[in-house]
Amino acid sequence: MSARRGLPTERAIGRRAFKQVWISAVVWSLAFGATVAASALSYVSTFPDQASRDQIARTTSTDAGISILFGPVAAINTVGGYTVYKTFVFLTTIGAVWGLLVATKLLRGEEDTGRWQLTLSGGTRASRATAATLVALGAAVGVVFTGTTLITALAGRNPDVAFGVGETVLYGVSIAIAPAVFVAVGALTSQLGRSRRLATGLGMGALGVSFVVRMIADSSSSTKWLLWLTPFGWTERVRPFSENNAWPLLLAAAAVAILVWVSLVLAARRDAGAGALASRDVAAPRSFGLRTPVGLVVRHETPVLVAWCVGVAAGAFALGIVAKVASGSLPSSFNDTLDKFGVQGTFVRQYFGVAFLLLATVVALVPASQVGAASEEETSGRLVQVLAQPARRGRLLSGRLALAAVAIAVAGLLGGLFGWLGAATQGVDPGLGAMLGAGLNVVPTALAVLGIGAVAVAIRPRTATYAVYGVVVWSLLIDLLASLVTGLEWLDHLSLFHYMALAPAQAVDALDVVLTLVLAVALCGIATAIFSRRDVIA
Repeated sequence: MSARRGLPTERAIGRRAFKQVWISAVVWSLAFGATVAASALSYVSTFPDQASRDQIARTTSTDAGISILFGPVAAINTVGGYTVYKTFVFLTTIGAVWGLLVATKLLRGEEDTGRWQLTLSGGTRASRATAATLVALGAAVGVVFTGTTLITALAGRNPDVAFGVGETVLYGVSIAIAPAVFVAVGALTSQLGRSRRLATGLGMGALGVSFVVRMIADSSSSTKWLLWLTPFGWTERVRPFSENNAWPLLLAAAAVAILVWVSLVLAARRDAGAGALASRDVAAPRSFGLRTPVGLVVRHETPVLVAWCVGVAAGAFALGIVAKVASGSLPSSFNDTLDKFGVQGTFVRQYFGVAFLLLATVVALVPASQVGAASEEETSGRLVQVLAQPARRGRLLSGRLALAAVAIAVAGLLGGLFGWLGAATQGVDPGLGAMLGAGLNVVPTALAVLGIGAVAVAIRPRTATYAVYGVVVWSLLIDLLASLVTGLEWLDHLSLFHYMALAPAQAVDALDVVLTLVLAVALCGIATAIFSRRDVIA
């Protein structure tokens, strides 16, 4: 078939791929843009004059630990510099993980389910189908860039923020570096690994190495040159709103081009379903988890949930280290900002009260992996094969929900423990008991999110993952807006986090905890009942 005759097939592949990712791209573009806008607007209200901004700069700019964890702090006494510092780690890391996961899902994931082989039977070649999918993923990255840039530009129209158009666009491009590069990394690992799990593992390994290299580069002035060796370093080197250096964008573009080219070459040379890396045809049997359907869930999902728990612990440890800054000399306007959240007690307790709101957001996303796995198991047809054996659907779903609930509880405890450990390394002691209690305090809200996701799986499995992400992102944004913007307090009742005390800076209401747990159990029970009675999507 000629290239001209093959074009309609590639267009169809690209449209289908974009249809699968555009919703998540829009959600993250809104979340990214709102995070940037909230950071900039809160900075100008918290530090209204240059003296207060210089004071926070003196507190943070000489702390190597903060640079290692959060990246650039050189221009933190400016609105743009602080905004970059505040959002750098969150946006680049989330963007990189999202880019990697959607790439492996649409490439290697399609091969795992057998749909890729059907696609290739439609008059196209593997390299062209891969290229069409990557074009769609590039468009999704463009959606993230556009949303982030537009919302940042809207915030920049505030005369106190005053972001220029050019530097705002450059900032949006710098944020798009990580997802673009790791889409390309995911494309490459999808050709190397023989399963999506292996492809994702290889990509996550590359992401981890890149992040560690960036941390080492920011540890001292003598290691700054290492920033040129990692995508996170390229984003940092751009330094939007201060230096506005566009040269790292060329390096990022070259890296994406090379990775995509290698991916297309490998796609053209290997068989569908195979991997470029050699794998063993014979391996020792591993019978763990193969006796029951619930055991199989435990076998498949334990590594994912362990990774989530490790991520929560690492994030809590980082927040604990920053407590040193919170215990230092900060302007009174910073106190005013914390007061808007209704937190009380010592300044360190107030800081951890707000910090655990962010940690609660991460823990509330733990159910997303289980909801997504349950949805994918059904929509891919694997659930039908499992239920061909003597297995009850309700028991299978309840087992998955119980596993997720245990992981949520462990993540909450680890959050409290490692938050305390991080603070202790800096000579700050918020109290181990108080921190463990604060960690457990985030568990009921996360369980309520799990219940919402379970109901979504039972009613409409294809939208279940979006429902979980949507509820969590909406609740966080509404809670922040209602707390920081005068006149929007009424919105707070629409957020799940409104019903969670900001421990350890607020007293935990036992009635709220009980009601939240009852709601979570009721939702999971309803979901199990519905799932047991409806037809399975084949």
